[in-house]
Amino acid sequence: MMNAVKYWTTLLPFILITAGCATAPKPQVPLRPGATLETVSAMVSISVKAPQGSTGGHGYMLYKKPDRFHLVMLTPFGTTALETFSADDRLTILIPSKGTAYSGSFTDMPENSPLRGWRMIKLMAVDQPLFDPGKKGIVEKSGEGSGEITSWYDDTGLLTRKRFATGEEVFFRDYQSADGVPFPSVVEFTDGNGSRVKITFDEPEINKPVEDAALTPNLEGITILPLISIKGI
Repeated sequence: MMNAVKYWTTLLPFILITAGCATAPKPQVPLRPGATLETVSAMVSISVKAPQGSTGGHGYMLYKKPDRFHLVMLTPFGTTALETFSADDRLTILIPSKGTAYSGSFTDMPENSPLRGWRMIKLMAVDQPLFDPGKKGIVEKSGEGSGEITSWYDDTGLLTRKRFATGEEVFFRDYQSADGVPFPSVVEFTDGNGSRVKITFDEPEINKPVEDAALTPNLEGITILPLISIKGI
């Protein structure tokens, strides 16, 4: 019995030290004013709510400035359910299990599809730094082709909200430092017509190399149909 007590008495400090190291928060690099998002690679959770219905799931996303996105949505078994590729105003939705892809402009998405709100993803491509200590409160500017843009900054200079003349809004929440680059853990979009898209990012890699091939759909052997004909999504 005494040997057992002596053993645990000797081991306990080591356990406490190890546990403390395991749970100690990783120190964040201070935010760098003016730092911009060039690329993003991250696991994501997505929720889409619209008058036409709701959908959502888990997967991963790649982004490359200025407006190229590749989103992979996974099944509960970890296989690919669908992939979306977007750049500028073009969207391609690939469904590997059916060997089919749907391609067209965002405006071609059927009115009755919950994914119609996905067109707002391009609003994530912010054309200004997410952190500017010189900006606080409301800032208005004119954007090319999009009219007036109103931005809100908190007391530290972090961008928290953008509203476009077309009615869409983007909210940036729960910022973290990715080697000094500010990145919101949650980005939420709304179009003012009942559509809302929420993206939650998990352990994002910021401004790491992203190959163009990873942002381009491989449509070899795939049947390509017009985006307006997509159903059930």
